[in-house]
Amino acid sequence: MSTGSRVAGVSGYIGGRRVGIALMTALFCSAFQFFHSFGKAFETQPLAPYLLLEATLAALIVLATTTVAMELASGRLRSLDAFFLLFPLCWLTLSAGFAWFAFDQPVIFGVSEDRRILTLLYWFAFDPVRRRYGLTLSDILVALALCACIYLIVAVGLQLLVPDRLSGREIPDLDTRRLRMSAPGDCFAISFLAGLTGCLISRPRAVDIVLAVVGLIGLLQVAQTRQLTLAAMATALIIVWLLRPKWALTMGIIGAVAFVATIMVRGPILFEQLADALLPNISEFFGSSLAENARIHTLGIVTRLLTENHFFGLGAVSLLYDGGLSRFYGRNFFINDVGILGEVFRVGFFYAAFVWAYAAAGLGLWQRINSAQHRAMIAGIYLFYFLQAPTDGFFYRLGFVHAFLFLLMSAAASRPYQTSSLAYRTPSHPAASLGPL
Repeated sequence: MSTGSRVAGVSGYIGGRRVGIALMTALFCSAFQFFHSFGKAFETQPLAPYLLLEATLAALIVLATTTVAMELASGRLRSLDAFFLLFPLCWLTLSAGFAWFAFDQPVIFGVSEDRRILTLLYWFAFDPVRRRYGLTLSDILVALALCACIYLIVAVGLQLLVPDRLSGREIPDLDTRRLRMSAPGDCFAISFLAGLTGCLISRPRAVDIVLAVVGLIGLLQVAQTRQLTLAAMATALIIVWLLRPKWALTMGIIGAVAFVATIMVRGPILFEQLADALLPNISEFFGSSLAENARIHTLGIVTRLLTENHFFGLGAVSLLYDGGLSRFYGRNFFINDVGILGEVFRVGFFYAAFVWAYAAAGLGLWQRINSAQHRAMIAGIYLFYFLQAPTDGFFYRLGFVHAFLFLLMSAAASRPYQTSSLAYRTPSHPAASLGPL
């Protein structure tokens, strides 16, 4: 091959990667759902168009079923594609079916209540773009950084240009964070942790610094979610302790000295400020006593119902159907407040099967990742969501996050892109019932 042909090939490859990064950025902007509306709740930014989420899910269903149908017709069904189609399908079938059996709720209400599990189908948009354009994990991080920057610019612009629209939303009176928009919190948290890990484990690259800085600013200025920020900070401390123990020790000593010095200089004022900031949040979370706390109350009811039902699920009961479960157990009963146990409430002991299937699919990719940096970054993101799982759940609202994590693992487990995109259109594995991951 002549030098000119090689130069032309390299130029075409680089141009193709740029197109792939641009497409992946657009997909991330959709997947992390800042531009989707969930009603007039506090996490929704005021310009989000209604029904965009539903239209997106419909498009993903068409894409997923078409992809799997074509693979079945050719005899080359990829196991990951089968997993990402069957997981939300089985979840919706069980949660809607159990709600019908237990509460005589029409199936459509159960499907509507748990529709966000369908964001797992973003896999069918992510994976073809990655393989078609040969995107590496670094390329995916560039796309994530671009998405986080777009989110931050739009969110800060809204805070500056239309603060009245943000303040006019239906937010609890005790909540002073009236300019917050928590919908992009996952994007900012993942960006921050990915950038931090990259900076700690190797020489910092520009993309790592941008991810860490933009992610942190987004968490504090835009998302302003206590639980999300606390989990991100706890995960960051663990990452620093594991990757740079000397840094962690030095930071701990400096922090302790600064805290003691502050106490000595401004003790009473500092304690008064901490009390003013923390007591409303503690009161909101716990109530005047544990007996009156809504979460504890919900936890007790859910445990009792599951026990009485022999751990068969009771399904996804929608508030749109005759007021939901609040008509039986009070207006403060929200199944989503009890995290993983709320997910078990939906599907019962079948939850163990979902966990097993997820773990089997994930471990198959994890074992093929050779880079310690990639493993550390992905493990840090998983740790972040494990910390939130007891109160926020792990599957129900995080389908798009799991599609993103599997995208990262697939990119980290793949060999460097060396062939043309023709290899994507003509897979080399033989026709069989299930092909390789």
